[in-house]
Amino acid sequence: MASPQTPGNAQTVARNSFWFSLELLFGLLASFATSVLVARTIGPVRLSYFNYMVWLTNITAAVGAFGLPVTTRKYMAEYLNKGERGVARSVYLATLRIQGWIAAGVTLLALGLVFTIGDPHYRTLSILLVLNMPPRMLGFIPSQANNADEVMRRNTGPSLVGAAVTVTVTLFSLWMGWGLIGVSAAVPAGALLETGLKLRTVESWLGGEVSKALSPELKRRMLTYSSQGLGLMLLNVVVWDRSDMFFLKLLNSDVRQITFFALAFNVTERILMLPTAFGASLSVTIMAQYGRGQSRLEELTVNGARYAALLAVPLLAGVAAISNPLVPLLYGKAYEPMTAVLAVSATLAISKALITAPTQLLQATENQGFLLLWGCICGAVDVLLDFLLVPSRGATGAAWANGLAQTLACVGVWTYAWRRFRLDLRLNEFARLAAAGILMVAGVLACRRWLHGTPGLAAAVLLGAAIWLGALRLLRVLTAADGERLTGAGRVLPAPVRPYWMRLIGLLAPA
Repeated sequence: MASPQTPGNAQTVARNSFWFSLELLFGLLASFATSVLVARTIGPVRLSYFNYMVWLTNITAAVGAFGLPVTTRKYMAEYLNKGERGVARSVYLATLRIQGWIAAGVTLLALGLVFTIGDPHYRTLSILLVLNMPPRMLGFIPSQANNADEVMRRNTGPSLVGAAVTVTVTLFSLWMGWGLIGVSAAVPAGALLETGLKLRTVESWLGGEVSKALSPELKRRMLTYSSQGLGLMLLNVVVWDRSDMFFLKLLNSDVRQITFFALAFNVTERILMLPTAFGASLSVTIMAQYGRGQSRLEELTVNGARYAALLAVPLLAGVAAISNPLVPLLYGKAYEPMTAVLAVSATLAISKALITAPTQLLQATENQGFLLLWGCICGAVDVLLDFLLVPSRGATGAAWANGLAQTLACVGVWTYAWRRFRLDLRLNEFARLAAAGILMVAGVLACRRWLHGTPGLAAAVLLGAAIWLGALRLLRVLTAADGERLTGAGRVLPAPVRPYWMRLIGLLAPA
């Protein structure tokens, strides 16, 4: 059995990270470019209702999944790694069937609400966004099935095709002057194609297996796990997702604040995609490792958080430092009030990258009870802060509320995991990493003070990257063991990129 520290595990995480990063990077560039064009074309006032409806349909689809996607990944990974592929297929078919019925019911209910209490002026837009929910909800299941087999590249192709269709329809609709109706139509078009392709990929590698009956004990475990997953999903909507938009609509009369918060949140989420890619790949390996045996899960968790922080700290802290010239340059002067929102949102979102690894550890070992309890406390803190800050500070107050709740959740989950599994947190290594981030931000802010405009922004980005890399070497953030691990993982990269990766690792983590 390979341990998390062996080249096999490192290469599996690296390989999955590469494919997931490719998927996310394409989505990042495509969605970011189109979001800027849509924001500039539509304006912050008209865009507010669209963002609000997108949020409502997204959380409805996520919560309506009832924890089934994570249940699919958990138990398929367990039985695939035990060699019981027939049981894994039965888990997949059972969750897919239940998800289909749930998707149908949720969609009919949402359409009823659109026709009864929805704004008549935005009815067509709302219907199109609601029609995005069924394919999205169904698509969660084959995505997690591919993840359970530790082959995330199977999801990459369908995701790229779906994103390409969404972007193409969006750009075409803007060119034709169809406005938000065309933009809304692009969303279900891409989702439907992506889900169909993902269903096909699962059948290509699992369709030949003969299903085996699920034991009563396994059904009980799946029901319990799914119920806890639903609770966690509800809490994620409150603490992590844009539920603060509800309080912006309720407590602040300036409708532009919804747009400012939504766009800043979107930018932050896009930046988080790279550390999220690593975190998602790590979670797949943790689930599989649990099926093979629980040895050294703790060490994999701490290392995973360190590597996620290596990506999250420079990206998020860097964007926060350049938010002032960046927002007006991209979106125009009408969005200048969004500058502070982005700075707060990006800075406090670093905790979101750090919480993935211990969360996956607790989920893999079926210790979700604490996640539910602590999530309720953090959710209450988020709501309380929204009531205190949103009326006077608008989107900036919502960003503070959401970010502080994220940070509190991160501290609590790490503390519990540390005590429950006796983790060696290696805080001195995290401290050196944080010091490198502080040096980078100080350099970027100094550069911004002396140089302004687009040239100043470009100079600040280049200087920040140079300071970050130099600080990693100077402060010895990466150890020799990290160098060996990352060098081994780099062998799965494309051949033209590999030599540059090896030189970079040799510079940052000398033997």
